[in-house]
Amino acid sequence: MTAEAKSSYHHGDLHKALLHSARTLLERDGIGSLKLRAITRHAGVSATAAVPHFGNLTGLLSALAAQGFDELAAAMSPEHTRTPQDMGLAYVRFAIDNPSLFTLMFRSDAVNPDNAALAAASTRAFDRLITLTVNKTHSDVPHEAAMAALWAKVHGLAVLAIDGLLLPLTRYNGKEGSLDDLISKALS
Repeated sequence: MTAEAKSSYHHGDLHKALLHSARTLLERDGIGSLKLRAITRHAGVSATAAVPHFGNLTGLLSALAAQGFDELAAAMSPEHTRTPQDMGLAYVRFAIDNPSLFTLMFRSDAVNPDNAALAAASTRAFDRLITLTVNKTHSDVPHEAAMAALWAKVHGLAVLAIDGLLLPLTRYNGKEGSLDDLISKALS
């Protein structure tokens, strides 16, 4: 067992240790590194040790994505955001701070959207986003359409930010600005 594995797993909380190992590998090596054998090896346990906790790799990745949605919901909570614009910025900032996890959360080929914990966590995060539509809907636009448009806006900004495509716009027309300022203005 490696020194890294010894420090990551303590008897009695293998579920948490496997999630920690998966997240470590995700952040360090990207989504392509997330194989059940690599995750269990990193945790210092046998390849079959994850089965009773998650069933398979998809179950483990779904649990990791659920953890991400819970963190996203917490970042957008009223304790951290005062306005819908703050909430949108929190969504984008979460993506910038956790690019690999954010990407995994929306990868339907890697997670099971029918997983109960994942569905509940994503609903909690989406429920926070619904407040973005307050005072943004027009009487001729259905509420669902307004929600879709605003989600597309924050999610699109998040993906562009992760890919580094917004940085050139912070220096547009020779004016230097911050990424947060650009995103806040785009969300207003």
